[in-house]
Amino acid sequence: MVGIPTIAGASPLTFAPYGTKTPPMKKLLAFSAAIAIAATTAACHKTAELNLGTVGDTMAYDTTAFTVKAGQTVHVVLTNHATSAVMKHNWVLVKPGTEAKVATAGMTAGEAAGYVQAGDADVLAHTPLSQPGSQVETTFTAPAAGTYPWICTFPGHYQTMHGTLTVTP
Repeated sequence: MVGIPTIAGASPLTFAPYGTKTPPMKKLLAFSAAIAIAATTAACHKTAELNLGTVGDTMAYDTTAFTVKAGQTVHVVLTNHATSAVMKHNWVLVKPGTEAKVATAGMTAGEAAGYVQAGDADVLAHTPLSQPGSQVETTFTAPAAGTYPWICTFPGHYQTMHGTLTVTP
């Protein structure tokens, strides 16, 4: 038996040497299937890069929707394009329906905590607080399939600074 190397954790396939009763077309089909499985597996494990920014000195993100796969590694980079010293922002992914609760808890936590309550079970991922002209980032694993809101928890921002992360199976 001749072994075929695997790619990205795909199952190994073996083929009978030429001259046996395995038809060449069957070998070709099996090899094509192995390549397709490996390519799909590699695509699912690729890190999703989500780059978003703020719109000048306003309370708005320049991007309001992203789509990723469940279980995928997600890297978020938030660039704060503000020039005003009072326009600090963050990016907080929350469980659906908890935006106001998370924002209120963030105000209680205060600026030293980045306006994110430590240990808040409704927070799925978040960046640190970004100063005007700076960039912050976070990396996390995408949750189960569904639609998840993100907000800025700086006091008074969550009502206008929000977006949606769609997670597909």
